[in-house]
Amino acid sequence: TTERRKGLFGLMVSEVHCRMEPEGTGEGLGRGRGWVLFVLPDPQPCPPGDPGSPDSLQRDVSPAVPSASLGAWRAQRVRQLEKALENSTLRLQKLERYIQMNLRSKLARAQQHMVQNQTAAMLELGSDLLNETVARTSNVEAKVLNETSRMEVQMMETSLSTDELEKQLLQQSNELHRLQGRSSALETRLQALETQQQEDLASLREEKEQLRRLLGSHGGALAVLDMHEALGSTPNTMKRKKKKNFFKAPMRAPEQVFQDCAEIHRSGATADGVYTIRVTNVSEPKKVFCGMESNGGGWTIIQRRVDGSEDFQRSWKEYKEGFGNPAGEYWLGNEAVHQLTSRATYSLRVELEDWEGQEAYAQYERFQLGSEAQLYRISLSGYNGSVGRQTGLFLQSANFSTRDADNDNCVCKCAQLMSGGWWFDACGLSNLNGAYYQNGQHLRRMDGVRWQYFRGPGYSLRATRMMIRPVGG
Repeated sequence: TTERRKGLFGLMVSEVHCRMEPEGTGEGLGRGRGWVLFVLPDPQPCPPGDPGSPDSLQRDVSPAVPSASLGAWRAQRVRQLEKALENSTLRLQKLERYIQMNLRSKLARAQQHMVQNQTAAMLELGSDLLNETVARTSNVEAKVLNETSRMEVQMMETSLSTDELEKQLLQQSNELHRLQGRSSALETRLQALETQQQEDLASLREEKEQLRRLLGSHGGALAVLDMHEALGSTPNTMKRKKKKNFFKAPMRAPEQVFQDCAEIHRSGATADGVYTIRVTNVSEPKKVFCGMESNGGGWTIIQRRVDGSEDFQRSWKEYKEGFGNPAGEYWLGNEAVHQLTSRATYSLRVELEDWEGQEAYAQYERFQLGSEAQLYRISLSGYNGSVGRQTGLFLQSANFSTRDADNDNCVCKCAQLMSGGWWFDACGLSNLNGAYYQNGQHLRRMDGVRWQYFRGPGYSLRATRMMIRPVGG
């Protein structure tokens, strides 16, 4: 009947609750509720028949229908409904599996899409942060570079100012030393001239007294001779000749000429002192200090430093011709040394003394100085000595340089930087003609009187002398 059909139809309507959870997380992404309506196929209509037919399930008929036929029909109808319910259950399970598969793939896609969106957002955020960091870092770096450049410029300006002040101070110090040296030299010369003048005066007085005594002793004889000449009774011709020749100056023996102190030593001189030599091709005689009392004697001193009384910051011409006082500090002269070492083979000995009284020497068996055209180039060989295993002079091809003649192998002009005239090469290991510093001011002086392998590069020595002698002389 109509009411029973409605009841069976209602059994086939199912309420489906869908719950979606991601696998492996335990956290639900979302919950939903939907209604799915399944419509079963229409059942076959009841067979038509007589109201009193046993095929009728229920009819408002007369109770006269047999009960056995009605029971069979109901059982058959129940089996049909069970079969239809079973089919619907299978369909529902298939639909559930389909929904689960579709939802799982969609959920995976949604999750992947969400992860991609989150990753993209994170990447974009990281990129923004990185760009901002780079921008800030660039600004900071630019500021640091600008500040560093400014500080470097200031440091360079300060360094240049300091160098300029140091140069001015060094120039003033050199000028002061030069003036002090000249003043001391003038005082020394003045004292020497006064001493020489006193000695000359004493000698003249002595000669005057001798002449006076001589005249007194011969005055009577002269008067007698004059008297005899006036009376015509002059003595013979020999006596008249003796009278005429009495006051004639005695003839001097020819002065012996010496080329160097070795020749003076061979002539018999044995005392240290100032002597006169005449060097070949040098117009004027040279006053020179000779070392006669040590190391065999006969040494010609070509350089001497003892007290700082002489200024050695000189020109090329002055170093060529020589300067100073042989009894004190002096330089013999490059031209004279060249002429001496050109005519014979000479050896060189360098003697050094520090402010503590220690002495040392360096000796070279062969020494020669080139001509002025060769820039007075030094040539040395055969080193030995007590200042160390290495020499302090360049053995070959070092030219002589002065403040006005830069012949070294350095762009810095060593003669101006290190002071004095010397064979600097590239500012070298020694400079015995540097500025003279007194005791207490002699340390850390790169421009002082120095010999690196004796007391180090910054120690200014107290005394030095350089001397030459012919080999075998």
